[in-house]
Amino acid sequence: MRAVLPKGSITIVKKLLASVATSTLALGGFLVATATPASAHTPDIDATCDSLAVDLRSYSGAQVTVTVDDETRDDSAFTSSYAATFTFDDSVAHTWHVAVDAHDDDQWDREWSGLTEPCTTDVAPADELVTGLYLYEKVHPDQPAAWHNSGPQELIVQRGGHSFWDADDFPVEELPQEVCGTGWGVQQDVADVTDGFEIPLEIVWPEGGFDGHLVDWRHDDLTDLVEVPACDAPEPVTLPAPTPVEECDAEARVELPSSELADYSTTWSDDRSEAVVTATPAEGVVLADGAQTSWTFAFTGAECDVEPVLVVPEPPTVVDVCGTENDELVVPQDSEQVTYSSTYEGVVATAAEGAVFGDLPDGYTAVDDTTARYPVAGTTFTDASCELVPGDVAAVCEGEVPFLAYEMNLPEGVETDGETPLTVSFLHPGDGDDVVLTDQPLAGRVVWPGASTTEPLQWPGWELEEDGTYVETEGNYAWTRDGVRVLFEVNPDHSTVVEYPAASDTCANPPSDDGADVPAETVPAETVAESTPEAELPRTGATVGVAAGVAALLVAAGVSLFVARRRLHRG
Repeated sequence: MRAVLPKGSITIVKKLLASVATSTLALGGFLVATATPASAHTPDIDATCDSLAVDLRSYSGAQVTVTVDDETRDDSAFTSSYAATFTFDDSVAHTWHVAVDAHDDDQWDREWSGLTEPCTTDVAPADELVTGLYLYEKVHPDQPAAWHNSGPQELIVQRGGHSFWDADDFPVEELPQEVCGTGWGVQQDVADVTDGFEIPLEIVWPEGGFDGHLVDWRHDDLTDLVEVPACDAPEPVTLPAPTPVEECDAEARVELPSSELADYSTTWSDDRSEAVVTATPAEGVVLADGAQTSWTFAFTGAECDVEPVLVVPEPPTVVDVCGTENDELVVPQDSEQVTYSSTYEGVVATAAEGAVFGDLPDGYTAVDDTTARYPVAGTTFTDASCELVPGDVAAVCEGEVPFLAYEMNLPEGVETDGETPLTVSFLHPGDGDDVVLTDQPLAGRVVWPGASTTEPLQWPGWELEEDGTYVETEGNYAWTRDGVRVLFEVNPDHSTVVEYPAASDTCANPPSDDGADVPAETVPAETVAESTPEAELPRTGATVGVAAGVAALLVAAGVSLFVARRRLHRG
């Protein structure tokens, strides 16, 4: 509280008397505060009408704060000792406060406060003084009422003059109804109200609010002045419990109660599988016996139950071509709902996560709800023999040159690499070498063995003499003239017997005119006779469509067809 100079008539008294009275009060506080061993912390606070002396010794470090009339005069730290004197106007009263915060132990923390008397005895006339009675809750209910232990103060009544209330005249009727218990204090302030000053309705430590008009003051515990009723014991309560919430499609959480009875806090484990909720009861709340203040919740993290999706696997594709070597089950392509794998037992279909098989297509056998097998053993293959499918095959003449014209078709499902997969073989009826022509197209023509398409022309079974005449011979592929068997091979194969064209003046034999103009250059018959699968006879490569007359030659030649071999393999 701020001390002020009283106004009105002033009577001078000796400073010494005021100093002695004030020092006596301070000394009493000192003796109580320093009732410790001489070697321990030793404080000495001396307040007079014109100064405040602070002497602190034997400390192990502390912080000291000195306040005079609500003004901080010093706030500093010291190591072992501190000494300072603060002076002020001696003509008015002053409030002072000293606080020491010891660094070594809180038990040595101390506070002192007081009100100095002016060095004069002048006081304002009684009609210019007002005494106000202020009520407050103590900051520390178990400690005595004091300026530094006061909460916000509220003026409850005032009266003229310098007149403190005592137990015999205390205005009990002015106390608020909620006042109960031992935690209340009162402050009585005497103020000079000249010049129109009005005492404040509220004051707060340490500011005060009397602006130099304070003349005198006093603090009392309310229980020292009046009988204060005991506070009603609060009804014991049980705190509302938090609620754990776990939903499969949302993060786990705990719903905390909205209650004035307690504050709630939640601590989660790192993986959010456990939550601990702690409740701190509000001030004045009394818990019932066994009331719970902590809850632990465990969360499973379970996912939502999802109705499985019914899916149907695709059956594998059965590849059943002629023969057995190319028969196979083609595994279906994987989809988002079903994946497939091939095993020795067959094709295995597996449903994706969250899906199950419903009715299975024919051929599948269920292993479980998500696995089905399409066995190889249950698949039927026809194993039909593989044969080339012949079109027109015949010996024909173009001009004077004999050719073998042919057309072959692959069986259904058989494929070849490249456009010239065919091997054409003229099969020797005895032990001689066959004439083998490789890398032929499936349809075309080849020059008959022993014949030539360039001058001098050649024919099988004939030789060109040096004099330019032709003589019949057993060589130059004469064996092909009498119904030769021709084998067509691709894998599969086809063979047929083809008759050499009938002799005529224009084809099949040399000219009958002995004076024929034949160039001297010849193609040796041995060149054709030594043909191998890697050396082929001249061919045009064109597809030949054989006319009805050629078909008649085939019938006359007695063409026969048969399967030579199968070389397909099962995939």
